[in-house]
Amino acid sequence: MLKWVALCLIIWFLYHIREIFPPFVIGGIFAYLVLPLVRYVHKEARIPMKAAVLAIYVGIAGILFALGWFFGPLLVDQMTNLWTQRQELVNNVVSSASQSFGWQLPPGLADQMVHNLEETFGKPEELMHLTGIFSKSMLGILVCVVSSIYFIIDSHRVGQFFLRFVPEDQRLIVTNITQQTNVMLSRYVRGQLLLITIMSTVAWIFLHFIFKLKYALVIAIASGFLEIIPVLGPIIATSTATIVGVAQHGMDVALGIIICYTLARWTEDYVIIPRIIGHAVELHPLVVIFAVLCGEVTAGALGMLIAIPVAACIKLVVDFLYPPLDASAHKQVDSTEENSADSHVATHAELK
Repeated sequence: MLKWVALCLIIWFLYHIREIFPPFVIGGIFAYLVLPLVRYVHKEARIPMKAAVLAIYVGIAGILFALGWFFGPLLVDQMTNLWTQRQELVNNVVSSASQSFGWQLPPGLADQMVHNLEETFGKPEELMHLTGIFSKSMLGILVCVVSSIYFIIDSHRVGQFFLRFVPEDQRLIVTNITQQTNVMLSRYVRGQLLLITIMSTVAWIFLHFIFKLKYALVIAIASGFLEIIPVLGPIIATSTATIVGVAQHGMDVALGIIICYTLARWTEDYVIIPRIIGHAVELHPLVVIFAVLCGEVTAGALGMLIAIPVAACIKLVVDFLYPPLDASAHKQVDSTEENSADSHVATHAELK
């Protein structure tokens, strides 16, 4: 009884301090991504674990600095111009749609759309406070980096710490489930990173070189990261690119942009994912949507980010403890067919 009361108090306490978890969660995700590389350097270079961590983090910092040096100014410039010219973009979209389809749109529609956009993302004078928000987030970034370093160095201790709360006769089962979960999550995370890179690159190529969009880099990067959000992400990415394209070049480019995004998506779904990544997370589409919505309600953007892996882990545990009936049914059918085939062969031999 006392253990259950203590557990309830711990859950209540963790719920009330849930706002401090995101930096630690992000740090844990980053440590999970970097840990295999650190172990490889530690083993192959025969250097201490801490030295391997230092080398990897210095290398990552150098790569980020180089990317920021080459693409940072262009990215910031495109983002600033895109927001500054929002009124002109909306006016162009409305006028292009009305001319192409012969719609009689109300005169104040463009202003109303801009007002709704500002209500959603903030007004220009409110966006000036982003500098203050960014400065406050520096502490969160520091916590992410420091926590990820400790997660990597003490990765074995972390596992042993949680394993000691499991009954001794159940530890082997928990270890097996953890290993399967680790394999599944590794494939999922690597797949998502690969899809983000591929989608961003492909989107930038056809938006910049084919459709000549001014803000191709911003839209391409956003399209890549929107791949993380199932179902809704690709729709938002396609809609955003189409709207910006229509605002710059009219309705003639709308169909081309939609076709390019659709072809890129089909290539991912039917070529890249099955052959390179594999279906690491086997979830029903309704479960995916439900999980994403639950993640958004629970923890906002971070919840949407980790909703699918969490749902996949839960499904893995449930399937391990309660095997699906379809699998057992298929096994029974297969064994029945084998027995009937054996009896048919035996009967045929007797007839001979």
